[in-house]
Amino acid sequence: MKTLFSILFCFAAFSVFSQNSSQYDNIPLNNAADYRKAEPYVILAADYVYSSPIDKENSNRTNAISFIMKWMVGTSDYSFGMDETIRKISNSDPEILGIYFSSLAKYALSKGKGADREDMKYNAYLMMATYCENPDNNFRIRGEVKKMIDAKNQGKLKDFLDSKQKK
Repeated sequence: MKTLFSILFCFAAFSVFSQNSSQYDNIPLNNAADYRKAEPYVILAADYVYSSPIDKENSNRTNAISFIMKWMVGTSDYSFGMDETIRKISNSDPEILGIYFSSLAKYALSKGKGADREDMKYNAYLMMATYCENPDNNFRIRGEVKKMIDAKNQGKLKDFLDSKQKK
């Protein structure tokens, strides 16, 4: 329940910032069949987020993140959530959370319903670290994100992530 509340809180935060209508408004998410039909759009939205730099003025990016998070909360085919690791790494930064959830959704959909949950999370962090370290993406590297990137570059990302679960 706490995890669901956290995701809903993040979704609400992104929705507040994206008051204008978007192309995602026309994609129904009312039942399980709608969520399955929306999967290709979720992949496109995640690709857009992952390939565009952070820009608070880019409402298309914000709308894509909101759509991804809405899909993640409602899909019955996949189980997503915020764990202690992402809380510690993100420090509640909505930009890093948007990148994480976009990466998580993209990886899960690329692997299908049988995707291992730990494998999904690891690869989402790997994608997130790669995104954040690219200077073209306008992410200001600091704190735990810097440590995560350093661990990735030293081949110790798994150890770094494990250490965040134990503290």
